[in-house]
Amino acid sequence: MEYYYAPPSDINENENTVILKDFEFRHLVKVLRKKAGDNISVTDGNKNIYRCTVKEIEKNRLVCSIDKKEYGLFEPDINLTLCIAPLRNTSRFEFAVEKAVELGVNRIIPVITEFTVSKFELSRSRHERLEKIIISAMGQSQRCFKPELGKSAGLKDLSALFSGEKNKVVMYEFSEDMKPYEYNAGSENVVLLIGPEGGFSAKEIEFLRNDNWQIKSLGNRKLRAETAAVVAVNQIISKLK
Repeated sequence: MEYYYAPPSDINENENTVILKDFEFRHLVKVLRKKAGDNISVTDGNKNIYRCTVKEIEKNRLVCSIDKKEYGLFEPDINLTLCIAPLRNTSRFEFAVEKAVELGVNRIIPVITEFTVSKFELSRSRHERLEKIIISAMGQSQRCFKPELGKSAGLKDLSALFSGEKNKVVMYEFSEDMKPYEYNAGSENVVLLIGPEGGFSAKEIEFLRNDNWQIKSLGNRKLRAETAAVVAVNQIISKLK
């Protein structure tokens, strides 16, 4: 059963009530035609899952009663952050975000590199659209954790942000290292970096190598950036979950 999202502020365990609003409300009522007495599953994005029964359908919200609470179902054991450069074709970037969420990433950071086409912070409308894609992908794949969409960052920002991390890997098309990356079990955090259509410059790769990133390859075949992101995320989570 697909999960639906309600922020923690719309869940009251003391009153045994969950409120669904906005596009989740519209989808449930206008598209799925849910009615009083129907059962749905709701998550707060913090790994809590609420098995609910629809009580009332009001003008702009759906009111549910909580029948059962569960925690942490189907979430991977690792905390994977995907750092990926925005792509020229926005739909391809949205595809990468959607599939990464379905596979199990916990955080997504748009990265500005030398060859990144879109060298600017996400607009408010763009950020809101990506948030909707994240919530939709989370519910469809029965995830109970809502991945964070971070602010745009450069490589130096990533270096500072992840300075203490033990598991950092970048996929580079000209790397000859096709072996699985070496996972340090001392940390459950993994940071994955995927570059733009034009790839990384030699200077950037040298910077990352000196910053203790593992420089890896996904194979001899050249992949689109969004494909590389999906393949790499799946490899990491399949190996470590």
